[in-house]
Amino acid sequence: MKYVGKKIVTMCITLLLVSFLVFLCFSVIPGDPALSKLGTEATPEMVEALRKEMGLDRPFFVRYGDWLWSFVKGDMGKSYSYEIPVSELLVDKVPITVTMSVMSMLMIIGLAMPIGLYTTKHEGSIIDRIIYALNQVIMAIPAFFSGILITLLFGIILKLFMPGGYVSYTTSVAGFLGYMIFPSIAIALPKVAMTVKLLRSGLLGEKNKDYVRTAYSRGNNTTNVLYKHILKNAMLPIITFLGMTFTDIIAGSIVVEQVFGIPGIGRILLTSISNRDYPVVMAIIVCLAGAVIIINGLVDLVYQWVDPRIRLEEAS
Repeated sequence: MKYVGKKIVTMCITLLLVSFLVFLCFSVIPGDPALSKLGTEATPEMVEALRKEMGLDRPFFVRYGDWLWSFVKGDMGKSYSYEIPVSELLVDKVPITVTMSVMSMLMIIGLAMPIGLYTTKHEGSIIDRIIYALNQVIMAIPAFFSGILITLLFGIILKLFMPGGYVSYTTSVAGFLGYMIFPSIAIALPKVAMTVKLLRSGLLGEKNKDYVRTAYSRGNNTTNVLYKHILKNAMLPIITFLGMTFTDIIAGSIVVEQVFGIPGIGRILLTSISNRDYPVVMAIIVCLAGAVIIINGLVDLVYQWVDPRIRLEEAS
């Protein structure tokens, strides 16, 4: 519990620092939200009046303190462009991006783990070499380009889905999940290849260690040694990579959402940046940073569950 308490305090301090830096960046970068809202034909008096109405004329630390206190209470501010609370604007977008991220993550784990174990068990075989070659190609393909190829193949040629024909989860859950399969595949493919390569390398690196030879000397076959002994010891770097992958998927799904016409967080973020809608942008960035921090904290806890030696080190 002491370790968990320290982690929570560290996470809160990190998130506070991130929020301050984000607020500072949007205060110093060129561009005036009031001018962006009124247009270039607005008079200086009109711009100044709107800046005062929006609270932009107040000192930096006063604005940051007010924003932080409101954010802690659950008030993310009001959108400059849409004239509605930011929380209402995002409440329909978050489930879309989260669903796509979770589906992608499940695909990565569900495909990479068995493929990595199979290639390790059959090291040097023809199938192992074929998978290795495919891995090298897939890792080099960005997710947005995979999305374009998937749209061409499965959408236009095979007609398994309608490109741009997004179905909202409020209209049809089945239609929504069916449409989200394809962007999730586009995101997952390069990550699957990376995970397979990392897992295979880790497993092969453990195969020649003393405890493996001891396990064989006790009568264990290759399958038992691989699954019961080697896999557990090779999982720590995989857990780290999967944690980083999940955060990367959440933050990096913006381009894929554009390719498939998905109205998730990515679309509203790009629109808000171009419109200088800073309350929306800050809320999204801080929430994404919070998700990254929480996931990294969970990864640390999983470490302790997988490897008891880490618990002993923390206790000492």
